[in-house]
Amino acid sequence: MSSSLILYTSIIMLTAGLGTLAWIDFKTGYLPDSLQIALTVAALAVLALGSPIGVTWTGAAWGAAINGCTFWSLRWIMTRVKGREAMGFGDVKLVAVGGLWLGPWALPYVMALSGLLTLVAVGVAALILRKPTWRGEIPLGPGLAVGILAAYLAAIAGVTGIVGPAPL
Repeated sequence: MSSSLILYTSIIMLTAGLGTLAWIDFKTGYLPDSLQIALTVAALAVLALGSPIGVTWTGAAWGAAINGCTFWSLRWIMTRVKGREAMGFGDVKLVAVGGLWLGPWALPYVMALSGLLTLVAVGVAALILRKPTWRGEIPLGPGLAVGILAAYLAAIAGVTGIVGPAPL
């Protein structure tokens, strides 16, 4: 299979999967496991064919583990601090799936971009509607989806540090 076919197919699969997950989470506050499993299988297929951004099997495994553990830890800490569930487990699974696609190095970029985009979207929606749009729960899935896709596209474009440590 040609490398350009793998590249464009991976972009289409990731965009379609993340776009669907973002829309569903935005509308329902839920990230379906079936779509996350489909993105996992797609990531494994891309790894088997040769990741266009150079993620290895080891990098993908570390990415899923580190990303998932980081978000699970944040979820656990914030749940204890707030006294109620602070983040859905779907968000934890989504960021772990993102680690399969991106490896462990993209996590800071994904976290920063997804958090910023989520806050901006909520702020813009509140300004347009002239009232808060969510009562206590803000869906993070759309921001995570955009963050994961943006990091993948940045890695394709050759931005250093996304899939490996930046050269010194």
